[in-house]
Amino acid sequence: MKEKLSKKLTSSAFILLTLTALTSCGKKAEGTSQNSLEIQLSSSNTSEIQETPHSHTFSNKKILVLFGYDFNSEDFETEIIGKLQQNYGLYEDGGIIYPLRFPDDFKRGGRSYATELFNILSDPEIEFGGILLLGAPEHSHLALARNQDLWNQEVPFPVVALYPQDDTLGIESTCDFIIDKTQNTDITDELKAEEGSKTVSDDTKKLIFNFIEHTILCDFSFADYPDILYHLEKITQKRKFHNYTDPESGLKSINHFVIE
Repeated sequence: MKEKLSKKLTSSAFILLTLTALTSCGKKAEGTSQNSLEIQLSSSNTSEIQETPHSHTFSNKKILVLFGYDFNSEDFETEIIGKLQQNYGLYEDGGIIYPLRFPDDFKRGGRSYATELFNILSDPEIEFGGILLLGAPEHSHLALARNQDLWNQEVPFPVVALYPQDDTLGIESTCDFIIDKTQNTDITDELKAEEGSKTVSDDTKKLIFNFIEHTILCDFSFADYPDILYHLEKITQKRKFHNYTDPESGLKSINHFVIE
């Protein structure tokens, strides 16, 4: 009798957890606008994400995080990679985070090439579930374009760039969406200058962890949820944003957004 009761309780708990996950990750935001909006999603606690181990090692899919321009300082990498290792585990230890640093991890013949990224993405031994480019260096989009060709233009995982420094049209055409700094101010508004060096703001750090948490827990899929704003709202939460406007043509991008 106790065994049957235990099985029923276990089954009920599983159903409850499943329904909770579907409710939190499957409900699309309503009343959104592509001009300017304020996000009211506040279910995620980034400080808990950064400090409390989650042990998401059940997933075989890896999330590639590229530390590019303005994100590749030793202090920042040590802090963020340490928290990523604690919460999710690193690839080399059997975890899900695959960190790369530009230019150190992209050297070929004494020089560094962002296009080397494709060699990693095309590795048959690694199944990727997402790519986050932080300060994407020049020519990153060339590697991403080759990755699109590899998947016949239907890449099965999200590719997102945060504050890229690559060619604008190139990165827009090869990423699902881009989150950028305010167009009318210097990047030091988000990457604060301190004693001649730039340190990444806490708000920017939250974007990094929100992307990873959303990708892992909610199965970040454009096939199931093609609306870019749905995913963008989950990642930016209460931050306001608007569509990027090309300074020459005056045209607004459909997948490039600026944090206000």
